[in-house]
Amino acid sequence: MDSLSLQDNVESLKNHLVGLLSEDLEWLTLKAKFFLPDLDLTPVDETPVPSQKVSLLLSKLEGHGPSTWKTFIYCVLMEHTMPLYMETMFLSVWGIDSEVPNQIKYFCEDAPPKSQLLHSGLKRPYSNISSSPRPKWSRRQQLESVRRYEKLLRTSVLQRYGRIHVRTGRPLSFSQTYVDLVMRRGKVTWLKENPEKSQGNVLSEPLEAEDGTNLKVQDLFKGQSGAGTKVTVLLGKPGAGKSMLMDRICQMWANGELDQFSKVFLFEFRQLNLVNQELTLSQLLFELYLSPEDEHEAIFQHLQENAHRVLLVFDGLDEFLFPWPSRAPCIKDSLNPTLPLPVATLFSRLCNGSLLPGCWVVTTSRPGRIPDFLLETATSVFEVWGFDWLQIEKYVSNFFYGLNFRDMALSQLRDNTQLQSLCSVPALCCIMCICLYHLLSQGNTINFPSTVTQVYMQMIHVFISRKQGASEDKGTWLSKNSQALLGLGELAFKGLEAKQIVFYPGDIPELVVAFAATHNLLASFRVKTGIQQQKTCYAFVHLSLQEFFAALYLMVSPNIDKAELGCHFFLKSKWPLRTEAKTELLDHFHTFLSGFSSQTCRSFLSQLSQKDEAWVGTKQVAIQQVLQGLAARSLTGPKMIELCHCVGETQDAELVKQAGGHLPFSLDFHNFPLNYADLAALTSLINHAPASVHLDFSGCSLEPQCLDALAGCEKIESLRVRSRKCRDAFAEALSKTLPTMGNLKKLELTGNNISVRGIGHLAQTFTNCLQLEEINLQDNKLNDPSCLKIIEILHKMPRLQKIDLSRNAISVLTVLALAKEAVSYPKVTTLEIRQAQIIILFSVSSGKVLEMPRSQNVKKNEPPENVMTQTRKLTFRLQKCNLAVRHAKEIAEMLKHRPYLEEVDLSGNQLEDEGCRELAETLPDLQITKQFNISDNGLSEYGVFYLLTSANACKNVVELDISLKNKTAILRFAGNQEEKDQTQPRATASTTQLSSNSPESPSPSARVIRLRHCGFQFSDLERLCQDLGNCSHLDLSNNHLGNKGIEKLTHLLPGLRSLQFLTLHENRASLKTVFCLASTFSDLEWIHEVDISLGRQQSIHVRCTGRAREQSTSGQWAKQKTQQESLEWDDAHFPKSFCLRECQMDPPNLEKLLQILKKCQTLLEIKFSHVTMSDQSIEVLLDYLPQLHNLNLLQLSHTTLSLNSVFLLVGTISLCEQLQKVEVRSQNYACLYFTPGKRKGVSCGLIGCCISPVDMEQLCGTLAQCKDLNHLDLSGNLLGDEGLRFLLQHLPQMNLSGSLNLSHNDISQEGALLLAIALSTCRQAYEVSLGLDPEQKFLIQFSEHQESRKTLRLTRFNFQQEHITRLATLVGQVPKLTDLILANYTVSLRGLCLLLNLVRMPAGILRISVEEPWVTNASITTLLEASLHASGNITKISISRQQSLLHIEEAFPQQTENPEVATFRLVQCDLEASQTFPYGLIQCDLGVRQIFPYRLIQCDLGASPTLVIKQVVEKYIRLQELSWSQVHLCDASTQLLKALLLSLLELKKLRLTASVVSPEGVCQVASGLSHCNTVEELDLSENEFSVEDTRMLMGALEGKCQLRSLNLSSLQLDDLALSVLTQRLRGMSLLQRLDLSNSGLSSIGCSYLSDSLKDATNLEDLNLSHNKIEDAGVQHLSAILPTLLQLRKINLSWNSISPAGGRRLAEALALCVHVEELHLGANTMGDLMAIELAQNLPHHLKVLHLCSNQISTKGTLSLGQALARCQWIEEISLAENIFAEGILPLSEGLLKLKKINLTSCKINDQMTKPLASSLILCHDLEEILLAWNSLGNEGATELAHVLPQMNQLKKLDLEGNQIGSLGAHLLAKGLAKGPGIQVICLWKNPVPKDTAQFLQGQDPRLNFS
Repeated sequence: MDSLSLQDNVESLKNHLVGLLSEDLEWLTLKAKFFLPDLDLTPVDETPVPSQKVSLLLSKLEGHGPSTWKTFIYCVLMEHTMPLYMETMFLSVWGIDSEVPNQIKYFCEDAPPKSQLLHSGLKRPYSNISSSPRPKWSRRQQLESVRRYEKLLRTSVLQRYGRIHVRTGRPLSFSQTYVDLVMRRGKVTWLKENPEKSQGNVLSEPLEAEDGTNLKVQDLFKGQSGAGTKVTVLLGKPGAGKSMLMDRICQMWANGELDQFSKVFLFEFRQLNLVNQELTLSQLLFELYLSPEDEHEAIFQHLQENAHRVLLVFDGLDEFLFPWPSRAPCIKDSLNPTLPLPVATLFSRLCNGSLLPGCWVVTTSRPGRIPDFLLETATSVFEVWGFDWLQIEKYVSNFFYGLNFRDMALSQLRDNTQLQSLCSVPALCCIMCICLYHLLSQGNTINFPSTVTQVYMQMIHVFISRKQGASEDKGTWLSKNSQALLGLGELAFKGLEAKQIVFYPGDIPELVVAFAATHNLLASFRVKTGIQQQKTCYAFVHLSLQEFFAALYLMVSPNIDKAELGCHFFLKSKWPLRTEAKTELLDHFHTFLSGFSSQTCRSFLSQLSQKDEAWVGTKQVAIQQVLQGLAARSLTGPKMIELCHCVGETQDAELVKQAGGHLPFSLDFHNFPLNYADLAALTSLINHAPASVHLDFSGCSLEPQCLDALAGCEKIESLRVRSRKCRDAFAEALSKTLPTMGNLKKLELTGNNISVRGIGHLAQTFTNCLQLEEINLQDNKLNDPSCLKIIEILHKMPRLQKIDLSRNAISVLTVLALAKEAVSYPKVTTLEIRQAQIIILFSVSSGKVLEMPRSQNVKKNEPPENVMTQTRKLTFRLQKCNLAVRHAKEIAEMLKHRPYLEEVDLSGNQLEDEGCRELAETLPDLQITKQFNISDNGLSEYGVFYLLTSANACKNVVELDISLKNKTAILRFAGNQEEKDQTQPRATASTTQLSSNSPESPSPSARVIRLRHCGFQFSDLERLCQDLGNCSHLDLSNNHLGNKGIEKLTHLLPGLRSLQFLTLHENRASLKTVFCLASTFSDLEWIHEVDISLGRQQSIHVRCTGRAREQSTSGQWAKQKTQQESLEWDDAHFPKSFCLRECQMDPPNLEKLLQILKKCQTLLEIKFSHVTMSDQSIEVLLDYLPQLHNLNLLQLSHTTLSLNSVFLLVGTISLCEQLQKVEVRSQNYACLYFTPGKRKGVSCGLIGCCISPVDMEQLCGTLAQCKDLNHLDLSGNLLGDEGLRFLLQHLPQMNLSGSLNLSHNDISQEGALLLAIALSTCRQAYEVSLGLDPEQKFLIQFSEHQESRKTLRLTRFNFQQEHITRLATLVGQVPKLTDLILANYTVSLRGLCLLLNLVRMPAGILRISVEEPWVTNASITTLLEASLHASGNITKISISRQQSLLHIEEAFPQQTENPEVATFRLVQCDLEASQTFPYGLIQCDLGVRQIFPYRLIQCDLGASPTLVIKQVVEKYIRLQELSWSQVHLCDASTQLLKALLLSLLELKKLRLTASVVSPEGVCQVASGLSHCNTVEELDLSENEFSVEDTRMLMGALEGKCQLRSLNLSSLQLDDLALSVLTQRLRGMSLLQRLDLSNSGLSSIGCSYLSDSLKDATNLEDLNLSHNKIEDAGVQHLSAILPTLLQLRKINLSWNSISPAGGRRLAEALALCVHVEELHLGANTMGDLMAIELAQNLPHHLKVLHLCSNQISTKGTLSLGQALARCQWIEEISLAENIFAEGILPLSEGLLKLKKINLTSCKINDQMTKPLASSLILCHDLEEILLAWNSLGNEGATELAHVLPQMNQLKKLDLEGNQIGSLGAHLLAKGLAKGPGIQVICLWKNPVPKDTAQFLQGQDPRLNFS
């Protein structure tokens, strides 16, 4: 525990102590006076708060010294109650001295010894045991009474169990037959943890018993020290012998074998269930067990005083039926032994030491039945396993002792493994012996049963036959005793349901009692149910027998049907939850039910039930069906074992096969005991598994003989055993079983206790298991000889792929031996040893010899055959193996024998310089493809030069990374490029400031040298540079070069011709270094970027480009070099960059720097970040701008600028003609953009610069001098209304031609309205957008030319009546105002009506759009009234509820030209039957389109609905357009529509789309439509019409000879409807557009349609998409296409057209010379169609969609060549086609192409270059879609090159590609040169999150999500 955590614990404990003692202040005062007699209590008495008094006294006690304080703490623990964990914490912080001082013994005279406190956490017993004074006996009288009582106890026990004496001719009694059970010591933690979860600490704790040793009874009471109460818990499954063991303990004590106990008391919980009153402890011992003859109190007192010699045995804890007490803290009464308590409470207080402290308590239970309080009080746990074979043999020998057929009985068991597995349960073993005795004594033929159920059946037969004689056969005695057996079964079943295992005589019929008692099926006994209360009770001789009879009752009772039978069947987990109550008395019940379902039991059940076998069979089938259902479910390990037993009990081969077929691949069993029977049952199912299985036994108790059950199992592919209980004996047994498991491939024996002896057996066995592929022996007790034994057999296992020997004790010599073996054995591919980890990987022989490529490092005189024999590369890792200098030579010699290596890792050893040199000298003789790692080996500066020399000698070394501080020394080789790219650290925002196009990692052919923290100085540079000639990336960070060293290095740069990147972080640089690097930067053209930071963490980056690399390349290296060069930029496209960060630049130094930089002859970017500059420095900087002729960008970030400096920057707009944009943000960021040619307007942004009204005069004067100001952004300042007025006054003089942004300037509503005046005062202003809080958006848009339309948008103005009046006046004064938009709480409905009445316009049209929440629910009545009284004419009113949008168009009379033409439109309205005015929106077109809305509401117009309708119809009698969309028409509405259709004689356009109309309404519509013969455009698409409705509407098309456009999309046309339609189409000779998409058109329907279109010579647009016309339909359609001479557009997408149909269609389209749009996507027409179509593409083609047509390279190339001739093509879509090796060869002829879609076309980097070269020739291209391809950084580079040259491009979609951070950086740089591009989509590309955030922050047009 560290000091901080200890201090926290001390404070926490003191706070707890204050709270505890505040309730007992008097006790604390007495203690303080005892320890501190001279203590002055006056300050304590004056303190009012008790907690403060306690704190004061505690501080006094603690201040008196450690001894006093520890003694005081001891008294607190002895005399106060607190949780055990708190006591433990007190003892761990303030440990008690070994001897308690005498004064404390006196003061705490009743306190128990310290050992009792430490081990049990017990409290001092209650001092007053009873309220009455005790009588005083003499010591002699008391002892005499105790002796008499002890004698009485022993006599009672001996009478119960008998003495040892030999009886011949009959089986022996209990004492002779008893055999020690197999017991194992467990852990208390098992009681506290979920048993079915893996327990990590199970494998880390040692066991106390060795292999093959069983615990004796005496061992239960050993190993527990201390005086506290000792609670021992024995766990075991039913029948394991727990009760027999308890009886044995009592008998041994009575015989004097357990002399540590003077008294033993045995209680059975099944009898304690019957106690019906509360008892004291004395009454429990003396009244319920055995009463003394006299002097009860004296004996009880002696028991208390000698509690450590008292043993209390409680058998059957799991059978207790009453609730246990909680674990709440004990009160004082709990220490009173005279207090009457329930039995459960007595037991719990005995366990926690409240009663009879110091005694021994032993209790037995089935697993999982432990009450909560035992989780804390149990001091030891034992597992009772039952018998193994030795115990079985001994028990049978004892049972048949003296009998002449003992050998015959033993022979029967030896020959029958099934019997042996049953006899492993002592209860069943006893039954077996009884049955054998009966059969052998009668001389009967032995045909012993093989299932548990049949064993019990045999037992019943034996019990009954012994009494009734052996002459009766089974059928006779069954018929004779059927009623008694059924009664016994009913008793058992009802008892289990009621959780009753002890029965009173009144509960059992006399017939049943007589029968059961006669045949020893029920045991009778006297039970004390209370004081002076005794009753005779009955119980089954064993609980399993009760379960047997209960299951038998279910099978034979006529009252239980098969459905109810299935409800009582469930699997029992071996580790049930403690909270499980449903099945707490049932363990074998499901086993017996399964056994009774066997065919063998059918006759027995039929005779017993007196039913035929068919009736019994139905119940047996029901059980088997339940088992089938369980087999198909996912079960836990314990339940899976139970299922295997149940299936085996059925003896049904078909069921076994079915259950085995459902086994999962992995069978996991965790933390429960398994015996031979369990594994045998499991194996029987595994043998029927559909595939090989994986067995995992973790923490399970497995005896060695259990493994025999797995012998011969061919379906086990993987076996894992993980348990500390598995030792050498287990390994020996496993070695006998493994050779029989022919398909075992993986063996894991991890976390066991196998040592040398066990490994010897296994190693010998492995040579016979040639099929093994993986062996895992980690975490055992292997040593050097053990590991060497394993290594010796490696050559004999041809299929071995992996062996794991980790976490075993081996020495360095063994490590070297393993290494030598790995190097010499060719099949070893990986040797990895890292401290305790040892893993060896092998390659599997494939019969082929792998030829290694000859490298330059191979010796010239090496024979070729030696190279050929090296078939595989070795990964050689010896990390942290304590290797020293003396081992280096031996390792070097090893490696020379296996020169073909993938990786060598010797890090973490102690090789030092000499050892590293020895190894480095071998590098030229080795072939390493990845890396050579000798990090953390004590390397010094001298060793660095050794490694650098060796790296130069190896030409395939690509990187040397050494850092003495970080203890890093790694050489990477050319074969490691891919892995190194993946492990390269991600770029951060700070590093990307150097260069956004710097590569993420060096190229494979480049050599990277990183020599960091090496202490290099100026004097070392000469020696260093001699070895750096071929270095491309040089990192000398964290050395001591200083200014002098860096200056010398710059002089040496020309000699480093391969250098691309130079990094010099933390080298003690100053401004001298800045001037030096700046001079080099200006003089040398190939130095492209310099980034210098002189802050607390200095950094210097230099990037060099443009020089030829003289690296020797051949083969793969040459290819990699080409790829690298393709990623580099042509520097002519992008300027050089000089960045200076984190320093202070005064005017002289800045002037000196600029003098140097102006010498630069190429485009230049200068960036200052975190650089302190004064106003004078800014003036110097700006004065030099005209001299920096090649300046492209000047950036000042994180640099504080005064307002005067800001205005100086603005003034440069008029002084420097190359300045294109000035952007200043928050006075700490400024960026000036320059253009090399003549600029076209200039932008100025002063955002958040604290500009106030007093600054406006200076600012406006400065801006007025600029004659070409385009955009001005003054957002985020402090202008207010005053500054705004000044700006508006000078606005006409600024000549703005773009925009003016004044957002967030504290402008009020009054000031905002002033901006609207700009629409009238500035002729170039055409749009004003104003928004108050919280938007604060004020934006004015200007145009170079005067616009004919002007817009005013007002948001969140919350206008009142007076404001409405002013707004109306303002609107009337703005000339050419055409649009007024009022949004988001600007105007109410009443205000809108007032506005409509007050607005006066001289002439023209005013469109008012209202975007308000109230639009959704507002009534239209007020709007209607307002429109009737408006000064102008309301020409359009439309409403969109979803968008809360109301649009009103008002025309003034002067603009009206044709008042007769009108349009009636209804959009998104619910026309309910309850509404009296059944139509929605009316559109009147008076010279222009007019819309007038009427909602179906109760109108208050004073006229009847009929009159209103009549007036509307009369008014719009010459309506020409009727458009209703998204409406719900009731019957009344359709009647109105019918009336209108009958009246509108000049109707030209009718649209009824996406609406809901009832069948009656459709009839009305069709009736009205049939009279509209003047209609030219009819749209009935997207409606929800039935087939009958569609037929009716098709009939209404008769006589529509004027029709030019017909849209029936999404109407389902059946054969009859299509037939009617085709007839009507024949008369539509003027038809130009026909849309039948998604109408269910088939190939047959297409043939009818084709016939009807033969005369449609004017048809221009035909849409048949989303149908299924297939090839047959295409055949018919192709026949008529050439006759449609006016056809311009055809859409046949999604029509299941095959290549044959596509080819026929292409032939037909060749004759359609006027076609402009072809939509043929989502078919499967392939290359045949593409080639045929390419040969005859229409010359006027504008749109070509061929997406998802399985077009490959061949078809693509043909189309590309053909498209070159299509000069009018505007859009091409070839998405989702396959052309992996070719790309669309676009040409410069596609000058009008605007959009190209190549999504998901498998385009890779190699295809991108020709594609980009073609795209750059398409000057009008606006949208490029390349999503979901395989473009990487290379492809992104090619695209980034062409972006600046694509002036019209708006969108580039690269979603779902493989572009990394390098590609993203390059695209960002290209985007910066393309101002017209709106977005580049990079979703779902592997760009690091921090890089994406940085790039998107620089340019929001890059979209990453």
